[in-house]
Amino acid sequence: MQLKNDVYRKARGGKAFFMRLFCAKCTAEVFLYQKDGDGQLKRCYLNRIFEPPELERLQHDIRLRDPEHIPALTCRTCKTVLGMPIRHHDGRIAFRLRQGFFTKKRVPSHERRQ
Repeated sequence: MQLKNDVYRKARGGKAFFMRLFCAKCTAEVFLYQKDGDGQLKRCYLNRIFEPPELERLQHDIRLRDPEHIPALTCRTCKTVLGMPIRHHDGRIAFRLRQGFFTKKRVPSHERRQ
């Protein structure tokens, strides 16, 4: 897996890493996400999701122009709602995460090279 780069990476601190998000209720893994910079995780952009494939494919679906066409982000095992789709002020579609409904774990650098 390669980190995704864009023109704003330095403005966000130049730090990027992978993290896995888990459901706080049943501890099932929800997705693998590229986090840029320091700070709290409040929203997840579709173009930064790497796994699972069904969530990764959402970013390439041209039919999804509006957040209303995207289902809420739910845990696959217990169906807890973890986030709601929104359109960020820069135009990208993201999931606004519900704080306290997920846990996160940073992926070590040697593990992401596989």
